[in-house]
Amino acid sequence: MTRQELYKWIWREPAKKVAEQLGVPPEILRQYCRQLNIPTPTSGHWSKLKFGKPVEIPVLPEFTEEIPPIESGLEKKSKTEKAEHTLIQEQKTEEIVKELDTYEKKDEPQKDKELAVNLFTDPKQRIQYELKQMDQTVFVVPEILYAKDPLIIDTKEYYRRKNGKYLKRNPYKSKINNPLDIHVEPKNLDRALRIFYTIIRILRLRGRQIVSKSNRSTYVIVNTETVPIKLSEVNQRVENTASSYPRFQSIPSGKLRFEITRTKDFHEYSVYAEDSSSVKLEDKILNIVAKIEYEANYIKEENARQERLRLEREEAHRKWELEEQRRKDLKKRQKEETEKLKEVFLNAELYAWANVLRSYAERYASFLNDKETQDDDELEKLQWLKSKVEWIDPFVEHEDELLTDEHKKELFWPQEHGFSCSNPYHSYPSWPEFNFWNNPFKRRC
Repeated sequence: MTRQELYKWIWREPAKKVAEQLGVPPEILRQYCRQLNIPTPTSGHWSKLKFGKPVEIPVLPEFTEEIPPIESGLEKKSKTEKAEHTLIQEQKTEEIVKELDTYEKKDEPQKDKELAVNLFTDPKQRIQYELKQMDQTVFVVPEILYAKDPLIIDTKEYYRRKNGKYLKRNPYKSKINNPLDIHVEPKNLDRALRIFYTIIRILRLRGRQIVSKSNRSTYVIVNTETVPIKLSEVNQRVENTASSYPRFQSIPSGKLRFEITRTKDFHEYSVYAEDSSSVKLEDKILNIVAKIEYEANYIKEENARQERLRLEREEAHRKWELEEQRRKDLKKRQKEETEKLKEVFLNAELYAWANVLRSYAERYASFLNDKETQDDDELEKLQWLKSKVEWIDPFVEHEDELLTDEHKKELFWPQEHGFSCSNPYHSYPSWPEFNFWNNPFKRRC
């Protein structure tokens, strides 16, 4: 779009409608008009036209190097923010001036093309515009197939061999490469190759690469994205009149369909263009090429989305592992604390029993003295009891010749889990398991 065309359009319709048709915000459109020195209607211009009042349309001035200031449209800010914004605007203005220094050296048509492309923020509109700026004769499907492209030659020879019509004196006797993904009847092969040849030629003019693989899959490589494409013949479902089974059968309809396979969330479906009753596939070449490049942009966005989801899953898994490790560490510490407490409880119970037995030994010695029946056996028994008391007492640390600390646990803490009773005088021997029939009024301790 030239400056003259944009000038006429901006005075023919409101700037908001023009911006919507161009696919850009109205503020961006006004900025470009100011940069190109294109006068725009005032706020009361369209109201005067609505009520039939006379209006004045200024003449389009020549384009000069002077750039009017660009209003930011920002809300009211503090003095510090305004100063920072002014500095940024000055830097942007200097960059625009530097660009215009090289921009002015170009011819007018080239400048208009670059400005028009920059107006489009939507990738689809940009692709459509770029395709329309190409030589439109490349979008015309030739009536005669000139098999100069290696992919077309390989596909043609593949079908020739497949249909048993391979010429013995054909110059392509060597093993052919992978053919294009084409599935049509032999009578429609020539038309399908001409359509595919036209699409391949346009894609290569735009710097794209076309690759065929051994499984008869064809891909277009746009930048780093791979777009699968194929051309097939639409089958028509008709009733089987020859026999009762199957009731319906599929027969080729003669209509061609160009498909782009799309994958989303591990599901495949097709985006396609096909022959219709009013428009043939040959007249949809521009839209087909545009769809291929749209799909490349979609694949790029989808890959970015999948990568973002993968990173989110990894982050969630990492958090789960940290939480799981924290839980295991907590459980380990709790177990260690429990073992320490068990040891304390055991020592406390041993100390209590040592005092009980010590009192018993003293009373037993007093009993023997009162009855004056002491003999060697009784004294030996009393001495044995005192040594065991010293072994039981955790503060004495007396070692026994036969018994160890494990025997202490078996004697005074026979239950593996929990505690027998809070009263040390009744902890051993352990009370029988409580049930209703042996003592209905007794409660667990």
